[in-house]
Amino acid sequence: MCHSGTSMVPVINTVELHFFCIGVHNGIAVLQDRETGSYWNHITGECIHGPLKGKKMESLLLGQMTAEQALKRWPDLELALSKQTPFQKWVLQPVMNLFGRFGIYPPGFRKTMVKRDNRLPDMTSGVGIITDEVKRFYPIDTIVAAGGEVRDQLEGRPVIVSVDEDGFPDVAYGDTDDWEDVPQYLYTRWYGFALTFWGCDIFEPKAKKQVSAS
Repeated sequence: MCHSGTSMVPVINTVELHFFCIGVHNGIAVLQDRETGSYWNHITGECIHGPLKGKKMESLLLGQMTAEQALKRWPDLELALSKQTPFQKWVLQPVMNLFGRFGIYPPGFRKTMVKRDNRLPDMTSGVGIITDEVKRFYPIDTIVAAGGEVRDQLEGRPVIVSVDEDGFPDVAYGDTDDWEDVPQYLYTRWYGFALTFWGCDIFEPKAKKQVSAS
C-alpha cells in the first residue's frame, strides 16, 4: 500500500538472515527472520521485537524504473516478464489502482495504524529523504509543479530532487558528480513515511518554513 521499496544487507553479527512478511503494523509490512524469530521494520531496517531488538541492517539505495526504461538503458538485459491473466488485467489491477488513487484501504488495514499525520492525504506519493538529522518528505505533485525538479538544502549541502517522465524520483547532491554520494531516500506514500518518521518535515517551495507535526 505504501509502495516503500527498500534494500538491506541481511547480515547481523556475521550471520545471514532470511525474512518473510509476518503482518502489518501502522500500515507498514513487518518482517520476521527465520533464524531468531525477531520482528523488523522494513523501512528503517531496525529490529523492533525479539532477540535481536536494537540491531539494524545496513540500508542500500533502491532505484526504481519501468521494464521499458531498463531495456533502453541496458539493451542486452534479459528480463523475465510475466503475462497478466484477463482477471488480473481487467479486474484485479483496476481494483488495486482504485485503492491507491482514492486512498481506499483493504478491510482491517486502517485499524493497524496507531495514529495518523493528517498534514497531507494518506496516499500522497513523494520522495522521503532520510539522514541522521533530517527526515523530509517531497510530494511528487510539488516536484512536478516546479517543472520536475526542486532544489533544497540538506545538512548544509545543496540537494536536487527530480522525477522522470514516468514519475520515478531521483535524488542527487548539487555539489558533486560522484553518483555514489547520495542521501538515503525512498519513493513512498505519505502515511508510510510519516508514521515511520513521526514529526518529519514537509518540503515547501520558495523558502517556506518546514512544517512539523504537533
